[in-house]
Amino acid sequence: MEDIIYSSENGFFDKKGFYFFDKPIFTIQYKNNILQINNKKLKTKNPIPIIEKLIKGYFSVGFISYDFKEYIYENLKKINKDKIDLPLIYLKVYKNFKYQKDFYQKKANNQIFSVKYPDKGRFIEAVKKAKKYIEEGDIYQINLSHRIEIDGFFNVKIIFYNLTKYQPTPYLMLIRDKNFSIISASMELFLEKKGDILKTKPIKGTRPRGKTKEEDEKLKKELYLSEKERAENLMITDLMRNDLGIISEKVLVEKLFEVEEYKSLFQMSSTIKSKLKKDITLKDIIYATFPPGSVTGAPKKRAMEIIDQLEDFKRHIYCGSLFLIKPNMDFIMSVAIRQSIFQKKKCCIYVGAGIVADSIPEKEYEETILKAKANIKSI
Repeated sequence: MEDIIYSSENGFFDKKGFYFFDKPIFTIQYKNNILQINNKKLKTKNPIPIIEKLIKGYFSVGFISYDFKEYIYENLKKINKDKIDLPLIYLKVYKNFKYQKDFYQKKANNQIFSVKYPDKGRFIEAVKKAKKYIEEGDIYQINLSHRIEIDGFFNVKIIFYNLTKYQPTPYLMLIRDKNFSIISASMELFLEKKGDILKTKPIKGTRPRGKTKEEDEKLKKELYLSEKERAENLMITDLMRNDLGIISEKVLVEKLFEVEEYKSLFQMSSTIKSKLKKDITLKDIIYATFPPGSVTGAPKKRAMEIIDQLEDFKRHIYCGSLFLIKPNMDFIMSVAIRQSIFQKKKCCIYVGAGIVADSIPEKEYEETILKAKANIKSI
């Protein structure tokens, strides 16, 4: 089963189009302290250095689950029975790929049995509790999520193709395994490494697209000038700047409050670049920056503790990272947002919102549903 990446000119690749990865040399999975390389198993609590040695010289496509946080921070293991069962780290290793400017996927109907939207009242209550933590000074900002569940039979290749037409974000990826499939419609760069330069581009701030050009301009301007959205964006920019500072000689905030257009919404982002210290490893980079600050909150560890209390489900891949690692160990890691997770005749779409002191709970709920619009339409 091939994996597919859709890239814009500034996405996973510099050239816009579709990248097909087929027939992996080997597959790596990590779960329950077991690192599995094809059928070989190794017990370890330190998988990343081993993975780094194995993948040099090849292309690697895969993900790191948000729940890998328990290996980076003490006492952050969320015990929760769930219908979803995914590895904490998963990647397939390839010699090469095929490129196509476009491709056509014959339409077919997905067979949907039911769509279960998250409980609005429950989410609003969680937002109110989060705001109390903010008032008491535990945190400044927090990202809260919930999920939409769809039962049915799904053709994931068609759903992925539909997404490239409805909302062609820079970091679209389809990963397929015999036990699960993941479609990521992320527009957010977590980390880009080119030589000794590391870049991150956190997103905070959302508005819907308007029905007319005039309405579009009004909403775009409203987002750009919003004190709430700017304050939230600045907090996460500062958090990411500090994370990069752990592994970097110098850090520069290159852009602030840049509004980007997508087919269903506007998003506000900022860009931070750094020059890495000498002899920094893949493990050093991940342990300094993971999970992405834009989907946790600030301060990061306390925000994650509260997330584990307030959210009903483990996040799995959501709010982790999907990645492409190149043979020279340069890489692109996207923030795992706008995820559709397919397993056992079920699709789970996670969506979240950033909560600050003046957040209005009902509006935060509406924002989460807006963010799922393109994923649902593609199904």
